[in-house]
Amino acid sequence: MRAAIILIAAVILTACATGRSQPGGELGPAMVIGVSSDGRYAISTHKSQHLVLWDLQQHSRDILSTHANIYSAYFIHDRDAFLWQDLDDIVRVQTVDGEVLKQFAHFPTYGHVMDTSLTHYIASDDHWSLFAGHGDEIMPVKQDGISPSFLGTGKLLHLSISEEKGLFVSAGSTTHDGYDIEEHPPVAPEQRWSNYALPVLWNLDTLEPIAQLTGNSSKVDAVISPDGQWVVSGDEAGIGLFWNTDNPERRHRMARYSGGLLLEDAPYGIDDPRRYDMSGLIPVPLADEPDRWGDRSVVTNTTVALAFINDSEEFLRFGTYSHWVALFEAGNPWPQKYFDLGDDPWPSTSSYLRSLSIATSPQANVLVTGHRNDGGITVYRYDPGARTLTKEWVGE
Repeated sequence: MRAAIILIAAVILTACATGRSQPGGELGPAMVIGVSSDGRYAISTHKSQHLVLWDLQQHSRDILSTHANIYSAYFIHDRDAFLWQDLDDIVRVQTVDGEVLKQFAHFPTYGHVMDTSLTHYIASDDHWSLFAGHGDEIMPVKQDGISPSFLGTGKLLHLSISEEKGLFVSAGSTTHDGYDIEEHPPVAPEQRWSNYALPVLWNLDTLEPIAQLTGNSSKVDAVISPDGQWVVSGDEAGIGLFWNTDNPERRHRMARYSGGLLLEDAPYGIDDPRRYDMSGLIPVPLADEPDRWGDRSVVTNTTVALAFINDSEEFLRFGTYSHWVALFEAGNPWPQKYFDLGDDPWPSTSSYLRSLSIATSPQANVLVTGHRNDGGITVYRYDPGARTLTKEWVGE
């Protein structure tokens, strides 16, 4: 029975990767979203195979394809161009006006990124192996096992770039607390279990790992700040961490919203209240009625996604199954404010499989989320001075 359930789950996830079973028809939920640097456009790929270009100023949409790989939308930084892949496995670099700047055959991507110069291209396959380049110039970056993977974990390997500092970060799942990168190289195809599924900081030019960023548990999301100074992470175990990329060996904790900041070196037991610093906490918004576990808090420490919302290094931490998000400052362990994204429609925070359907333009202070139950998007704008997040448009 258990084997049958695993087989069914694998078939479902594999179908989601390309969407081959759902041609045309109604717009399905957004699986991946990208936002242009100027905040004018969003690009999305959907479970129904649709590729959609959204004009966030004109409040309109244009269906560009009904034959798209559902994990292939990506807006390129500081360009009016985006990446996508069709179901014949052709990757295109295409402008918002429809001009194709580049195209090439590739393996079916489970997430990819490209820099502004269009020279650095990195893509993940379903085993979370990473490859740079394409065609005759393709080379492995991370290829050290088939587990954890997309199928086994039920999420994409999140890739994020800081071109300013020449770095990128990958993050998927944590099953160990790190290994020596000299003794365990990221390209070791004979292995079964990956040493590089946890958050890893990489050099964008050399494609070599700089540091494994340890301390998370289970499914984990991590992103690098636009200036490349900080990496922030969160996971389904409720752990939030951050690192300064100039000293990635030193790990810092984020405070839990009501539990405070764990003092790792304090000489007290884990259950001793003196082990936790509560000094920087702010009031947590509460629901009128408790949930089925008796908790009235509307924010959850378990994290489905993180995204920087401005170039001043503020970021949003999205709780799993929650329409409330927390605002943090990079380098500061304490939550700064809580925002309600609203539940009509509910944002796409209920599935790790859709964690990349939450996207921002830090430059324009724009947040775009998919919807939990339909193919639409919701657009919000952040005001850094007032620290407000305002809903601007619900696109259907």
